[in-house]
Amino acid sequence: MLFTKRTKKEKAMRILKRFSEQEQNVMPATYFKFTFVREPFERLLSAYKDKFVDIRSEDRHYRELHGREILKNYRPNASRRSLEELNDIRFTEFMEYLVKKGRNKTTMAMDWHWDNYANVCGMCEIEYDFIGHYDSMEQDLADLIKAARMSPQNAKRFSGYKHAPTNTSASLLQYYSQIPLKWIDRLGQIYNDSFKMFGYNFPGPLKSLYENERVQSPNI
Repeated sequence: MLFTKRTKKEKAMRILKRFSEQEQNVMPATYFKFTFVREPFERLLSAYKDKFVDIRSEDRHYRELHGREILKNYRPNASRRSLEELNDIRFTEFMEYLVKKGRNKTTMAMDWHWDNYANVCGMCEIEYDFIGHYDSMEQDLADLIKAARMSPQNAKRFSGYKHAPTNTSASLLQYYSQIPLKWIDRLGQIYNDSFKMFGYNFPGPLKSLYENERVQSPNI
């Protein structure tokens, strides 16, 4: 069975239907609603690593849907082994897939793991009480616990979510330097809503790539 980004919404609806109609109407108005967001370029790289590098059998459906489409369109003469195993999707191929098939509005190329925040998590439909940022996770979690007036017992449930150092932010330049700046510009257009909604600047952590280009091509 192949899954699309509707899966998360459908799962949420199934969970909501466990409650009575009256409870479904009351919950959005009375529950404390929160979410966490991430810098768009870092989020894209994290999604790529999670779905196409750190291979897990439970993620096979993502590779079936997106990986095979990527290979058919952006790897000329892809081997039968690659098409069957779907375990060697390159970052440059994933980026070309998004640049050429992605849109500001959701398309088949835009899975909820890397779609615009405006199209997932009900960003424009739910009035969130708190929105935290991944890059300031530890402080924002403390602020969330305070804002939601959580009991010490409930607060303990979030102890495992404290932001631990990862190699994703450290490897941003290594990965994005592999693609043309015009692709990065296009990604900026596609994810413009995500940049603007949560105060992230474009090109953000990729600024040095543009500075290096100016040094190498001073007449541009």
